[in-house]
Amino acid sequence: MGKKLIIFIHIPKTGGTTLNEIFKRSYAENEIYDHVPLEAMSKHFSQLKEEDKKVIKAISGHHSYGIHDLFSKPYTYFTMMRNPVERVISLYYFLKTYPGYYENSMRNMPFEEYIDWDPQAKNGQIRQICGPTSQISLEKAKENLEAFELVGITEMFNESLQLLRDKFNWNNIEYVKKNVTKSRPRISEVSTEIIKKIEKNNELDIQLFEYIRSNFIRQLKDF
Repeated sequence: MGKKLIIFIHIPKTGGTTLNEIFKRSYAENEIYDHVPLEAMSKHFSQLKEEDKKVIKAISGHHSYGIHDLFSKPYTYFTMMRNPVERVISLYYFLKTYPGYYENSMRNMPFEEYIDWDPQAKNGQIRQICGPTSQISLEKAKENLEAFELVGITEMFNESLQLLRDKFNWNNIEYVKKNVTKSRPRISEVSTEIIKKIEKNNELDIQLFEYIRSNFIRQLKDF
């Protein structure tokens, strides 16, 4: 594992900010690209000397599968997935007050409108796992998952952390929760119409989440 480039695909509102704080502790500043935009990272890496390129050990950010193509070395991925309905609810209430583009665009936007407006709210998890492809599918996601050391489950964060520590030999997994959406309602407080619309717009995410959760539970039993 030590010679592989370790890539953390940070899917928004899955506990990724908290997890990333743990992940990046294992690396020096010059060993990791931490949430660096794709274009800037590609440009920076291409300008490094060959010996400096070998120093890069880890990538984290809101990237998609396929980012390993920028680097000529063996690689492995990991990520977290969350119940798609819970994730979209969290996204809406988090982004409404996120400074800049989202806060300005969503200030008076009803939840029902948001579900159709934001690409992140429409099968956003499977899109990142499928990568930059014109057509997402469960089959493509499963194919790409062969390159993932683990896909954890947000609702089982501590258990996911234990498995990740074992796989990547992390020493310190203590954490304080980051970027928690404090002003969101519980799922039971959201209207049935909105829940149904989220489910319709996230059918593939729901299928993939169930597949991932089943695999995760099996791994836990073998741990």
